[in-house]
Amino acid sequence: MSDFGIIGIGRIGTSMARNMSSKGIIVSLFDKSHNSLDNLKNDYPELESSLVFHDINKFISSISKPRKVLVLVPSGPALDEVISLLIQYLDSNDILIDGGNTNPNVSFENHQTIKSKNLLYLGMGVSGGVKGVLEGPSIMIGGDTNAFDQVKNIFSQITSKTINGSKSFEFFGDSNQGHFVKMIHNGIEYVEMQLISSIYYLMINSKKYMYDDVAKIFKKWNDIDLNSYLLEISLLKLTEKTDDSYLLDIIDDKADDNGTGRWMLKHAIDLGCSVSMLNSAIDSRFISGNNITRSKANKMIKEDKKEYDIDFESLANAYRFCRLINYFQAFLLIDSANKSYRWNISISNALNVWSNGSIIKSKLINKLLSDYTVDNILDDKHIFNNLNELKPGLIDILNTSLINDISLPCFNEALNYFNQISSSSLSTKLIQAQRNYFGSHEIKIN
Repeated sequence: MSDFGIIGIGRIGTSMARNMSSKGIIVSLFDKSHNSLDNLKNDYPELESSLVFHDINKFISSISKPRKVLVLVPSGPALDEVISLLIQYLDSNDILIDGGNTNPNVSFENHQTIKSKNLLYLGMGVSGGVKGVLEGPSIMIGGDTNAFDQVKNIFSQITSKTINGSKSFEFFGDSNQGHFVKMIHNGIEYVEMQLISSIYYLMINSKKYMYDDVAKIFKKWNDIDLNSYLLEISLLKLTEKTDDSYLLDIIDDKADDNGTGRWMLKHAIDLGCSVSMLNSAIDSRFISGNNITRSKANKMIKEDKKEYDIDFESLANAYRFCRLINYFQAFLLIDSANKSYRWNISISNALNVWSNGSIIKSKLINKLLSDYTVDNILDDKHIFNNLNELKPGLIDILNTSLINDISLPCFNEALNYFNQISSSSLSTKLIQAQRNYFGSHEIKIN
């Protein structure tokens, strides 16, 4: 009999199975595609003890009770199909764990459905990618407390050590909080990726720097406080070649999304929170995919690109400023969700879980935990002082970009957001007056 079942043996499922097996955890594996399973044991010796099944009945029967079944399939019809199937075969008090990128709202509904069948549920966000999941992922969990108590020993064996010395998994609440925290993680990731890409774009378009030069700057930054996993992989991809050509010279400039950023935007809208940097990052992906519009607009505009200089001290400070605003917006969204949904998600616990094993691990996360009161960020004078100190660098870089017609998604939004939230008076007074005129909306007097 096995200790744990995994459904969905793609790249992430395989890494999870290998991780567990290497810790002496016996796993049962099932995938609807037989091709995913046929050569597993030959390819990965650590899976020698695993039990591989092409039949769902035999798979379920092979797992020790109460069964623990981790589902790692894409959210949507595939996940719905697996959950419907498991509900038929699992027994009371067995544990169904959804480890995919699932919309928190869907996670909540799945929890209710599964609970009605006398099964236990965990919604589990997993970060780390193929390599990170193999070596020790960051795991964010919500759902039934009783279920978590039964699996936490296994999670402690397969995760990494965090900045505070704990393991990189956390239980955030008895509902869909795990997938909510993973959604926030992904939104932060979207912005981080765009900031790095905007910096690369600014440098390349100056006509003074090649890919190797950009990589050298990123390497220098990765040795100081700007260090991050995303910066590290970016400098590697900048110098990657295929058949003597740089990858970036032949790659399509269209960037897709998996939906998690859209979900965060929707939650922010529903809660009345600004996540303008995420909005900008997603807009850039949308625009990148609209080739027809871009092509037509480009033909209408005469481009006259000239060389320009970049102040790299200003650029580093602009990057620091934007990264702080990215987290600031995410923290306020979590705080709003806690108040509106009567949750108690700890921001410091989320940062701790992200500090190792996750795609967004960085020295900034360590700094946020050590230098700021992240669970009450609006009362922390230190972060506002830091932002004020970094602001001139951002203004300098934005001036460079505006003069030279270089789009820098997320950078403008960071400055606009900071200027608005730190202002005692905004332009919205006139909007209120306009609404009063054409819609007879009530005017609110101070």
